[in-house]
Amino acid sequence: MVIPLGCVYRPLAQQCLEIQRDPITCKACGGILNPFCQVNGANYSCPFCRQRDTLPNLGVFPPEATQGNETVEYVMPAQRPPATFVFVIDTCLDTEEEMEGLRQFLLETLERLPEYANIVFITFGSAVQIHDLSGRFSYPRATVLRGSHEVTVKLLDELVPDLHPYVVARSTGYETLQGLIQNLTMDLWPVMKDYRALRCTGAALSAAASILQKVAPNTGSCILTFLSGACTTGPGIVVETSREHLIRTHNDIRDGTQAARHFSSSCTFYDTLMRRIVAQGHSLNVFAASLDQLGIAEMKICIQSSGGVVLNAESWHQQPFRNSLYYFFKQRENGSLMAGFNATFDVITCPTWKVQGVIGECVGTGKKSTSVAESEVGLGGTCQWTSCMIDETTSFAIYYDTVTGPQGCENNQVRYTQIITRYETGFEKRTRVSTLTVGRVMKPTIQQLTVAFDQETAAVLLARQALYKTDTLPPLEVLRWLDRTVLRLVRKFAQYTKNDPHSLRLPNEFTLFPQFMYHLRRSGYLNVFNSSPDESSILRLQLLKSCVEDSMTQIQPALYSYTLEGAPEPVSLDSSAIKPDNILILDTFFEVLIHYGSTIAEWRRAGYADQEDYAYFRDFLEVPMNDAQTIASARYPTPRLIDVCQNDPDSRILYNRINPSKTYVQMDQTTSNTPNTGDLVYTDDTSLEAFTAHLKKLAVSE
Repeated sequence: MVIPLGCVYRPLAQQCLEIQRDPITCKACGGILNPFCQVNGANYSCPFCRQRDTLPNLGVFPPEATQGNETVEYVMPAQRPPATFVFVIDTCLDTEEEMEGLRQFLLETLERLPEYANIVFITFGSAVQIHDLSGRFSYPRATVLRGSHEVTVKLLDELVPDLHPYVVARSTGYETLQGLIQNLTMDLWPVMKDYRALRCTGAALSAAASILQKVAPNTGSCILTFLSGACTTGPGIVVETSREHLIRTHNDIRDGTQAARHFSSSCTFYDTLMRRIVAQGHSLNVFAASLDQLGIAEMKICIQSSGGVVLNAESWHQQPFRNSLYYFFKQRENGSLMAGFNATFDVITCPTWKVQGVIGECVGTGKKSTSVAESEVGLGGTCQWTSCMIDETTSFAIYYDTVTGPQGCENNQVRYTQIITRYETGFEKRTRVSTLTVGRVMKPTIQQLTVAFDQETAAVLLARQALYKTDTLPPLEVLRWLDRTVLRLVRKFAQYTKNDPHSLRLPNEFTLFPQFMYHLRRSGYLNVFNSSPDESSILRLQLLKSCVEDSMTQIQPALYSYTLEGAPEPVSLDSSAIKPDNILILDTFFEVLIHYGSTIAEWRRAGYADQEDYAYFRDFLEVPMNDAQTIASARYPTPRLIDVCQNDPDSRILYNRINPSKTYVQMDQTTSNTPNTGDLVYTDDTSLEAFTAHLKKLAVSE
């Protein structure tokens, strides 16, 4: 196979049978009892190692061994300290209006935390302030640390030997925390004209990590960072305070210019910080509101490896930003968070299947077993990975390899794999077990491989491989690797006559795959032109986390057309869909854009929707608006809802993602008798038709 075998697994995607006891585990391989085990009285045979084991005396037939229970979850009470949430708050804001927006955002965050949670409160600007939450004093009291140096555990022990006054349960310290937030002010350090504020983000995050290491070791906890700008001093610095120094771009990082002179050292700092927090089961999450870059590119490794998220907006007042906060702190019926903390997941396989690696928001633990393949894809060389925080949207791309297996496996018609996810939530320890099977065919034919091909999942698996390569290779090299992979796939599965591009035909199961790769190449995930390093990092972090359906929306946005003549319908992501008399909805995952054609826009401006004689037009306008709101309200992170008319500045979002089938280059070839084929796109980008034609030409050649 040109593309590795694999699956995209979401541990918390669906409700399943819950069992209130520990799982029954095979003593030989660690596999857990499942419907594919052969149960015979008090014994059962494990499908992974084919060893027989004894069932405990449960009094009833184990429900996890019943068909239909391929995914089950074991729930057990856990004697563990409560999760600790460290607020790390940037107070270097530009206006009092934004400061008020931040206060309201923090109050909403505090309101959504579970009652049992412990809280630490840190603010920073030119220095780091760790606030006393004990309520012993009638005035606010904080320990102030220099922002120019990393705050290690050793330094923290020397300066703050007793951390108890700085940690409080939400249930008992709510009023104290509420008062602190309401009285929060902008950093008092003066900012001269043409200079940036002194902002010691790295020092504050290192202080948060050291505090968590002391008060919540090996306990699932979160660092909640509220950012309003880039770090300008201390570890993790992004840019100097003087505005004469511009913030780094992709070209600066590639060429190693002066603007990017801190990039390597800051990435090293966050890599070290990542190892510290991941070792303790803590995650780093960032809530950011700024029109400029913040340093997410430097922090990416720390956020990604710890299972954290980035929620960003232009202002603390934006409502979609706050809607995302609700999903982040979504709770179960018992009051604990839906999210899982300090999670690990193991992959166990049968002898004819091996795991090559995983790509997602996790790190490998180095655990070895007979399930580990010799070749690696992504984070390989292990059968166990850890992610300090998972939620309902978290997914992992798991890559497999087929092997012959030991003697005696020749007649096995099925391959088995089991994914075991262990995580903490509230005062419970949960173990979710999913057992999957795949039919096994010795020396499969092209036709058999074709029938088994899932082009959407394959596109996501290949996209994640490409994103993984962007961490070590230049974007142009990644695009070349992607092109070679697509070319090899087409040559292997297409039927064609040598040196005749028009003869090439792909099976139905592959027809959309080149189109997916075309849109992936043009997207901001791989094409960094006109994107900042922070924008690229945020996009890639989301794609590494998303399920297949959401990933496909990000790779190839969905486009729907609304007209007065007929029902709404999905249309091709092509410039031919832009017409004066229709309304389009573009769903890019991050934005839901309503685009009014020029004629529809004129009728709106003329006020026809307000006249009784044109009630049908008013009803027509409401349909796409309602549909767009439904899409936005059901998604996490909540996308921006944008309302534009044809040729408005924000319509560039649509023109940037559609296939430019009609460009200014083709104008000289178009006659006046040509029917309306959509709007003109001013771009030098290659169209899908040209991309496909070139792909066919290369595929049929030597």
